[in-house]
Amino acid sequence: MRAAALAIALALAGAASAAESTATLAGVVVDAATQAPVAEAQVTARGPAMLGEQSAVTDETGAFEMTFLPAGTYGLSVKRDGFQPFLPDGLVLRGRKVRIRLALLQVERAAPPPPPQQLETAVEFNDSMTAPSMISGPNPEYTQEAVERGIEGVMQVRCAVTVTGAVRRCKVLKGLPYMDRAVIDALESRKYKPAISQGKPVDVFYTFTLRLKLPAQQ
Repeated sequence: MRAAALAIALALAGAASAAESTATLAGVVVDAATQAPVAEAQVTARGPAMLGEQSAVTDETGAFEMTFLPAGTYGLSVKRDGFQPFLPDGLVLRGRKVRIRLALLQVERAAPPPPPQQLETAVEFNDSMTAPSMISGPNPEYTQEAVERGIEGVMQVRCAVTVTGAVRRCKVLKGLPYMDRAVIDALESRKYKPAISQGKPVDVFYTFTLRLKLPAQQ
């Protein structure tokens, strides 16, 4: 009888020891900005006390639970599309149920680019019009590569010149090595008087002809 009682006591002690050596991790994942629950977030626990890792996916209330985690110190990984990954560390589990709350920051989305300037009304410049004339703006700046190679010559660049005098959508028709980008940047930084057709300013596609000559040596 005493032997049976001892066996039962040992069994209970073993069960208690096993219970103390594992833990349950429960929690909820929320949006840090709105505190709304985040469903379908993947929560992964890793630590030296376990082989591999254990994961859980949050339900529609943002809740998750992991059971039978060996006692020890854990790092977590929380991931969800549209949110920044969250990697808390140093979570200590010791034979009981631990509840935590995890807040995710949304991924910052870049502002959409402004809509392109509408030029559906732009027409090809012709001799019946008054050509655009420059009001202000830079000359093309020679690149070091073009200087070193002695690049000179004529370029032709087709651009849209708007009724406001802006230069847009330039395309090189005849280029020079190492100078295409510099010329486009200069043209699109300029301000022009718009082309005139029948007494009114109009959007036009205009071909600029530029003669480039190496800068004088200092």
